[in-house]
Amino acid sequence: MKFKNICILLLLAFNCSAFGQTNQKLNLTFFGSSVCNGSNAESKHGYAWQFYYSNTIDTTTYHYINVSTGGDNTIKIEKFDRLTNKLYPTNPDIVVIGLSLSNEGIRGNGDNNGREQILEQFRSRLLALADSLNQQGIKPVIVNCYPHSDFTPDEYMFTKKMNRIINTWKYPSINVLGTIDDWQGRWAEGYVANAGHPNTLGHQEMSYAIVPSLFDAIQVGKKTPSYDWNQSYYTFRNDEHVENPLSLELKNTVHSFTLSFRFKKTDNGSIAGFTSNDLKHEITVNTNKLYYKNHSVTLPDSLNNWTHVVLSHSYANQQTMFIVDGKLIGNINERLVPAQIHFGGTASFIELKDLYLYRSSLNIDEALDLFNKKFIQSSLEFYNPMTKPIEGDRITNYAQSLSELIINNGVDIRYNPVPF
Repeated sequence: MKFKNICILLLLAFNCSAFGQTNQKLNLTFFGSSVCNGSNAESKHGYAWQFYYSNTIDTTTYHYINVSTGGDNTIKIEKFDRLTNKLYPTNPDIVVIGLSLSNEGIRGNGDNNGREQILEQFRSRLLALADSLNQQGIKPVIVNCYPHSDFTPDEYMFTKKMNRIINTWKYPSINVLGTIDDWQGRWAEGYVANAGHPNTLGHQEMSYAIVPSLFDAIQVGKKTPSYDWNQSYYTFRNDEHVENPLSLELKNTVHSFTLSFRFKKTDNGSIAGFTSNDLKHEITVNTNKLYYKNHSVTLPDSLNNWTHVVLSHSYANQQTMFIVDGKLIGNINERLVPAQIHFGGTASFIELKDLYLYRSSLNIDEALDLFNKKFIQSSLEFYNPMTKPIEGDRITNYAQSLSELIINNGVDIRYNPVPF
């Protein structure tokens, strides 16, 4: 009897231990410099803090830790052994790395040769850090480079260049530049505390660039996607003129955002759009012209040519760029807060592929990259190239996100395989 009681106690202890392990929070550690640490935000509640405490993430699953140090760069991290002294003691499961080219020394470096060396130093050491964490089973996430109010045009060019490099890595990244950039490399007006830091509102805008389900997607094993060069596509028949054939509800606040897609062989009507403040905003086709608001472009004569569309909205700048085939068609003055986006529209017939939704505003260089089929994964909420058969009433999301694009009733979709 005594032996039996001991066995029961041991069994209970094992079960309690196992329960504790399975219900243990995952440590989400932010590791960077002053902006990542929340400098110049009220109560130091920067973009990391605001993301975690905004009901965006499940705080019963993740434990927020921030061990960022003002002024740090890739050299100081090694010199002062920040990994051993600050990062590793947090026992991180996911590390969000938030460093800047400004701290690295990109400003005032004389000429572009010097800036190129600084960029290479930053690139190689940042990637080495991410690789090292990944090899230890710690999931790295990269915060892209962000503005500085003293950037010259050349320094801004190198900032954008570094972000384009980060987009080629296998690690997820966050496009904060596209939420707070004045499109000249400086903090947008009204969102700046000083030359090197945003104010509280600026930090808030940066926090919106983090895809809410990114960390959940990482935990379920979703990998960073890449461009699918398969030329297959989908054909939509919408004889009932359903307004939102493919719709995605945005459950968390979105300010800056980008829609991107390719289309051909369409009838007149709306072909994509979104809802903001209960108003519908549509991209439309009418008599061989493509429209968004008061801007239009003539479509190619050949029905076999794909047309690439980018709608990039900057909340901070209160402007939307309408970009077609890599060329800026026009700027629209507006401030949007989308609650739902859709692809396809009232047009009774359209062929579609390469659907993207970002939680950040792509600049004109990045829009040209998308046109040229260079993949951009930073702050990517949804991606489907439309190269595989459809299963069920959802369009598969290949982005590191759990958002769903729903096929609404009344729409007939056909998969068109194109052999390599």
